[in-house]
Amino acid sequence: MDCAEVERRLWEYLDGALSPKEAKAVRAHVARCGGCGPACRCCRSFLILVARALRGQPVAPEILRGRLRVLISRES
Repeated sequence: MDCAEVERRLWEYLDGALSPKEAKAVRAHVARCGGCGPACRCCRSFLILVARALRGQPVAPEILRGRLRVLISRES
């Protein structure tokens, strides 16, 4: 896997949405790449900060969550 592919798949990787084989390839590339490694760590830190900021926040109403699920399923 090259840098361009890792860049395209990084958020899927961080979300745990890649197959085990794809995740392994991203992990291997990130471990040895001087550009992608820091980028991955930065994005992972960003996700951790967002998760911390959202802790204790009210949950969106069920009707809104339902609408979002429908919209997202249409895009897939």
